[in-house]
Amino acid sequence: MSFAQVHRENYRRQAKSYGIDAEFVSQMVDGFYTKVRNDEELGPIFDAVIQDQWEPHLVKMKQFWRAIALKTGEYEGRPMPAHLKLKNVTKTHFARWLQLFDENLDEVAPTPEAKAFFQDRARNIARSLMMGMFYDPNEELGISS
Repeated sequence: MSFAQVHRENYRRQAKSYGIDAEFVSQMVDGFYTKVRNDEELGPIFDAVIQDQWEPHLVKMKQFWRAIALKTGEYEGRPMPAHLKLKNVTKTHFARWLQLFDENLDEVAPTPEAKAFFQDRARNIARSLMMGMFYDPNEELGISS
């Protein structure tokens, strides 16, 4: 067994010990996006982009989170280019996204470890997307763009 295979199996074993499995990921994604769709701030943003394609979006998000949590390798998308197209998204929207994500985890996470696991990854994802969408090195240097 290769190092990568051993690492992947250890990662999966740890996730399982936290109560993380494909069924939980599905429940988490469904619950979270129900909150997003019903949210006055985020709902319209998501609806404008996803429109009537919610079912394919949920399938893709379940693949994404299973790939992260269970190392399934099934997600082949590229989140950054998709998010760069969103011109009406602000930094505060990411804070609201994380708030809803945390609220959902409070309701569905099977263990405190599962909650912490997903919170950590969601925050890293939010940071990465925000850097890609909003970072301006000129701003840090005090230079006009």
